[in-house]
Amino acid sequence: MAAIVLKRLQIFVICVCYCVSFCSVTGSAVHLRVLNTQEDSNSSTGPSVEVTWILPRQEPSLSVIWHSLTYSSQVTVKEVGNHQLEKGSESFTINDGLKYNQQYRICVHVDQGSCDHSTEACAYIMVPKLRQNKAQTGRPALYLVLGPVTSKNLTVSWGEVPGQTQAIRESRSTKGYKITWRRVEGLIGHPGHASNLVSSRHLIKGLIPGSRYEICVGEALANDYELTCDVITTEEDVPGPPETSYGSCASQAQGTHWRCDVVWKPPLKPHGRIIGYVIEWKDKEGYVLMETLPKGVLCEPSCYQDQIVNFHPSEVCVSSRTKAGQGWESCVPITDVSGRILAFFELKVVLIIAITLLGYQLGPALVKAIFKCCVRGLYKHMEGEKKHPV
Repeated sequence: MAAIVLKRLQIFVICVCYCVSFCSVTGSAVHLRVLNTQEDSNSSTGPSVEVTWILPRQEPSLSVIWHSLTYSSQVTVKEVGNHQLEKGSESFTINDGLKYNQQYRICVHVDQGSCDHSTEACAYIMVPKLRQNKAQTGRPALYLVLGPVTSKNLTVSWGEVPGQTQAIRESRSTKGYKITWRRVEGLIGHPGHASNLVSSRHLIKGLIPGSRYEICVGEALANDYELTCDVITTEEDVPGPPETSYGSCASQAQGTHWRCDVVWKPPLKPHGRIIGYVIEWKDKEGYVLMETLPKGVLCEPSCYQDQIVNFHPSEVCVSSRTKAGQGWESCVPITDVSGRILAFFELKVVLIIAITLLGYQLGPALVKAIFKCCVRGLYKHMEGEKKHPV
């Protein structure tokens, strides 16, 4: 019996390892480069992009999918093409649907039926502008490859567009490149950073999750208008804690039901787009009595939610969610509605008593000061009329 169990366990481990090694594309990379550009802008043939990849092993079902991306107030993604690859393929050349001065996301999609989910490795490429007069600048055109993109890091690669004349290559005044990046949020940008490099690859670290950045690359002595620029949005991360204002409960049925409410504000660091909130009503020991997932996520400037709870909670905790998962929570103690009303009236009584005492102590002196001020003003007015010439 033990031998049979051990054998089944070995088979299970082998199957799991096979599926993990077969389906995982961890460590895979998609390398992109622009193959050709046309000197004539009226040419019917556009640029071509060669895609090469490195996978742990050859997958039986691979496909290449490319999307065009447009950045405005939101990111518009449109699928341009999809091609099923033959078994054993290691590269593919995209000739259809590409345009100049456009960003594309190209993914090698791995689809394996024996695994629970499919995986893919993606990279972003910026096809450069079509320059009719390259001799005016004397600098070769560059194309950008952005990826892999994480929540805080971004790998940037670039290269010279093939098909340029030898004169342009020999006219380079210096060796080396410069790369700049800055965060772009709406109409207001943030101070950027720049680095001078000799290589054609750079890892940018310390980015803000779920934020939009503009990346520009050019030769070390190139002007700003000669740089090749692109926009990228970093991956989302778990959001920071919301600002929970207060939570209170009122008895609905003696000892059985309480209507509780909570008010909070969205997190200062969302690290992406908030897709929902999680509200947890807890007891004194920290156990969750009830969990609520409110539907309203676009609440400005504050959010409100009420809930019928079967047990009287001690505190309420609120956390927000993005595609990356649930973020940090913010908790406040629960106060009864009657206690809040009593505290409000107690505060008003204290204010009334304080104002009465101040008026009693400072009243005579204040009336005397006002009277002196009025007398002085009237006296100055009378003296001014006496000295006025007739």
